[in-house]
Amino acid sequence: MAAFNYTQKIDSLTTVAIDEATRDLANLVNEGGEKLLKKVQSKGRIFVVNDAEKVKHPVLYGSGTTLYFDPDSMGGTTDYSSGGTDEALGYTANEIMSFAQFHMYSATRNINYPQAMPAGNFIPYVSNSIKMHMMDILQKEELMFLRGTDTVPLGGYAVRGPNVGDDGATAGKPMTVAGLLNADNSITFAGIDVGTGSGDFEQWRPTLVDGAGVTGGSATPSTIAHFGPALDLAILNSSFSETERPDWILTTKTMYTNVLTALRAASQINDAVLANLGTTEQVPYAGCMIDWSRYLDEGDTWDGTGGSGTECPVLGINTNSLRLNVVAGGGVSDDSLGFVQKVGSTQTLPTRTNLFDRVQYKRCWSIDGGRRSFFHIEGWTNG
Repeated sequence: MAAFNYTQKIDSLTTVAIDEATRDLANLVNEGGEKLLKKVQSKGRIFVVNDAEKVKHPVLYGSGTTLYFDPDSMGGTTDYSSGGTDEALGYTANEIMSFAQFHMYSATRNINYPQAMPAGNFIPYVSNSIKMHMMDILQKEELMFLRGTDTVPLGGYAVRGPNVGDDGATAGKPMTVAGLLNADNSITFAGIDVGTGSGDFEQWRPTLVDGAGVTGGSATPSTIAHFGPALDLAILNSSFSETERPDWILTTKTMYTNVLTALRAASQINDAVLANLGTTEQVPYAGCMIDWSRYLDEGDTWDGTGGSGTECPVLGINTNSLRLNVVAGGGVSDDSLGFVQKVGSTQTLPTRTNLFDRVQYKRCWSIDGGRRSFFHIEGWTNG
């Protein structure tokens, strides 16, 4: 039997390593994922789905007709409904369900290897290389969601819808948090028209609060008296049930520090809480946890009404609704749940002696528990 050559070894080891690294998403995210991905993963909101053009979630849209009647009425008519004595059940089709649509896009990259491995065991070298690539992919996915780009240093923000035909939708690129929290009442999001007119769906709009304009508010909040009114209003206005409510607030590091300082200065908090406040990098407030992301900073994107001022993002997220969908794409077996798939065999780079493997994956962010339970507080700056 012919000896197993170098290229064949790389080919086999890469395939096995990709499946091993990506089939256990929980461990992969815990080891290398950023804050958002870890939060989503901890809530069980990363789903492996079948390959499809879109992910669709049912949305209660409109209302059906209900007739209220007395069961002991021999006349067959009643006036217990909303008006007159000749009320009857609707005889035309009355659809009360629509579907929010989230387009699934693919991404690809090359994994490069040297023309000769260091002497010794190939397995840990290939395994660690694949693991680093998988962690890098997750980091870029978080960047793409929070910023709309995967480049560092950070640039501006992209306001991108999730479905083809949505406002800001860009072919090949997934939804961003700025697109999710776009409170404009004249846009299309996930294929559903937002608005206040006939045929529109007003409930399909996130909550927007002016932090500087509320009673007691400030453009540069520094005390709990400044933060409280806007945070309370945003949380209350976007809470509708135990699961349809925000539970995580994400902001910049500077704004997080300001909130932390304001809470510590409020003497109502007992010493036991004060001793540990902020040590877990999350601060409890009104049923929500406040956290910060190194990928967020001030920008004019967060001026929700004017669109021209440089403001700080304070984003209320419902992690019971937000989810990351990844397509099963294992390379060893069709039944594998790994989300990254190896494309073809190991190849030699053109005009080089190095080898490479091409990998691809398919995913999208979506929401399955309503959009109105997300909020954005505008009007604040880091100060």
